[in-house]
Amino acid sequence: MRKLIIMSILILCCFITTNVIYATQANDYDDNKDSIKGTWRIGYCESEHFTMYTDTLVHIIYGLEEMGWVNNLDGFEQVVETGDSKTIWNWLSSNDISPYIEFVDDAYYNLWETDEIEIVNRIKKQDDIDIMITMGALAGVKLTEFEHNTNIFVFAASNAVLSGIIESADDSGKDNVWAHMDEDRFERQLRAFYDIVEFERLGIVYEDSEIARVFSAINEIETLAKEKGFEIVEYHVDEPNRPEEFPRYYQEVAEAYNKLSEQVDAVFVTVSLLESEKLPELFQPFYDNKIPIFSQLGNIEVKHGALMTVSVMDEVNVGRFGAYNIIQCLKGAKPRELEQTFQSSPQIALNVEVANILDFKLPFELVIVVDEAYQTIGGE
Repeated sequence: MRKLIIMSILILCCFITTNVIYATQANDYDDNKDSIKGTWRIGYCESEHFTMYTDTLVHIIYGLEEMGWVNNLDGFEQVVETGDSKTIWNWLSSNDISPYIEFVDDAYYNLWETDEIEIVNRIKKQDDIDIMITMGALAGVKLTEFEHNTNIFVFAASNAVLSGIIESADDSGKDNVWAHMDEDRFERQLRAFYDIVEFERLGIVYEDSEIARVFSAINEIETLAKEKGFEIVEYHVDEPNRPEEFPRYYQEVAEAYNKLSEQVDAVFVTVSLLESEKLPELFQPFYDNKIPIFSQLGNIEVKHGALMTVSVMDEVNVGRFGAYNIIQCLKGAKPRELEQTFQSSPQIALNVEVANILDFKLPFELVIVVDEAYQTIGGE
């Protein structure tokens, strides 16, 4: 039976891979540039500082390069290594890398650092940005809840429909709004974790707010629990809204993890503001009690101490998909007319040191298809 389950995961991986093919055929999109009139001014708004947002932005740029709409990225790779979206944006805006696109130097926004009213007033009154690349559900909501003419492309919102950004995966509901959708990605991820571990009591920690329930996949967890019959043990914390709130936040998380380590037989670490270097200390109660730790976010948390992930956060191909759709907008299409759904191929990552600490034996059928195996916590 277990072998059949593992094989179903492998088949799923092969099936979803077909969704990636057209996004990688960059040469197909390098046409009709002569129809572009003038330079399109592009801005950027992120909900907060988050590695997924930065990585997605970077791969949108690489996608535009692959498709021939951005060039001369000499030096960009070094800037990317900073991992800082503001530094990356400053480089993009200060270098001449496209005759069709201008990355506007003063159109970088982070909702932790900028009053949303400032962004709203610019979009509504100045009307000097053609496309706003938007990261995260909060930024997506703030930039689409009022009428304006700027084209909004939303990425890295866990579910743009449930967040209220778009009406459905097939129709954004507004001519100037587009949002990447993969409605079933967290369901696929959770099913894979259950099929591998078959837990009876699953522990989760998250902020009990409407938007956090969406990006933490709480609805998907509750649905699977009803189907499979496992119990959910949950604790709530308040995510920090400013840097000085992080000590309080980490204290809340540590207390919740200590309690869960005595109550569950598996833990699902939901998307949150946890810094990766803090994970080994936070996860120590799970190590001590041999509790498998599965990451919703992906490889970075496995590298720094989670047992494993079946990652559905494919910034590389989502970036390509986004770049393709931005190009269609440059060529005259309305964002509402563009395809929003893109499913990425699952990537399996395992931390070998954590597996040894937990005495966790991964089924051989799955071992042979692990995409990334980190030998140590925090290492390669």
